[in-house]
Amino acid sequence: MLIVLLTAVAAASEQDGPLYWWRLGREGQPLEQGCDSLGVLRQRFAAERVRALLPEGVGLHRVTLPGQRAAALRAALPYALEERLSQELDDLHIVMGPRRSDGRVSAAVVEHSVITGWTERFAQAGLRVEALLPLAALYADQAPSQGLRLQTLDWPQAPGWLVCAGDEEPVLLEQALLPFWLGNRLQTLAPEQRVLEAPASEVDALQACLPADTRLVTAPPTESAVSLQQQLSAAAPFNLLTGPYAVSMAAPPWRKLRPAMAAAGVVLLLSIGWRGAERAALVDERDALRSQIDATFSRALPGARMQDPLVQFQQQLQGSSGQVQAGAGMLLHAFFASVKGQAGVEIRQLRGSVDALDVELKVASFAELEKLRAALAGSAGITESLEGADSENGGVSARIRIARSES
Repeated sequence: MLIVLLTAVAAASEQDGPLYWWRLGREGQPLEQGCDSLGVLRQRFAAERVRALLPEGVGLHRVTLPGQRAAALRAALPYALEERLSQELDDLHIVMGPRRSDGRVSAAVVEHSVITGWTERFAQAGLRVEALLPLAALYADQAPSQGLRLQTLDWPQAPGWLVCAGDEEPVLLEQALLPFWLGNRLQTLAPEQRVLEAPASEVDALQACLPADTRLVTAPPTESAVSLQQQLSAAAPFNLLTGPYAVSMAAPPWRKLRPAMAAAGVVLLLSIGWRGAERAALVDERDALRSQIDATFSRALPGARMQDPLVQFQQQLQGSSGQVQAGAGMLLHAFFASVKGQAGVEIRQLRGSVDALDVELKVASFAELEKLRAALAGSAGITESLEGADSENGGVSARIRIARSES
């Protein structure tokens, strides 16, 4: 996760100025930190989840609202806050937080222009922000048991002082406003509650501006920025990116296609496997046909070296005068041309003369036999006749005579 500390609201319009950032591991441990522009962060951490902390421009409040239904509470919240706000409600974005232990509902108020300014900057940099959190909200669980707690913040560029109270949300204050604000705030508390926890170094400076009955005690050390991961859960209810600024953290559209992509992958693998099996079957069939040709050649021309069976058969059928017996060559050519397109044909014997060719063969079935006969019958200049056919294990043995057509 990448945590980015934003600058003051007035600096939000600056052109991609450097921002402090912290990168946290899966268990929330800090891995690295730095100060870079959003463009650089996009190059380095494009795949990281991003949360941004807004130090100024956000007011945190606590109000009393009747009812329990969240929808009704959200509808009533703007009107409960209206008297506290100096701006028009239409200019403000109001986010409802959790109900506190005193029964009141917490809320965050920020101008629309502040959110749009930062969301546009992140969008232009190509970064997707999942949450925009008020910095003060990180300290919502650090309120004292009574009175107020004043502490400094160890965040770069953050306002000087954080004030926490048990009856209100945390407040970030600049140094110039601190004495006046503390004096007025302590006056609203009951005398027994006028307790201020402050750093030892500030006690003497604050004494003069506080009510006379205020009791000053030393505050505990301030949590530093590296403890951020322990406090993110407290700020999560105040994610300012709600309503019109809500960011969908659903999976990217392509992830919804994962089941279809996986199915397509399976189909592709099956197709490749089927093609591979089909090719293997064709290779086996080719090898079997070659074996049959070899066996036929050995029986017809014993002792001869096979080079081109068709040409050699034609030469064997030549007469003693050396002239090719065109009829026998034509018959042999027609026969092998028909067998070439026929699967599962086993040639057992060939006997030929000038005008006829007798073939003994085996085929897978009578249907395959008829298919072969049809192929022979379709050859020009020849006739075929079935001399006999018998069923045997694994197929049909047949004797076919191929003769020259007198026409």
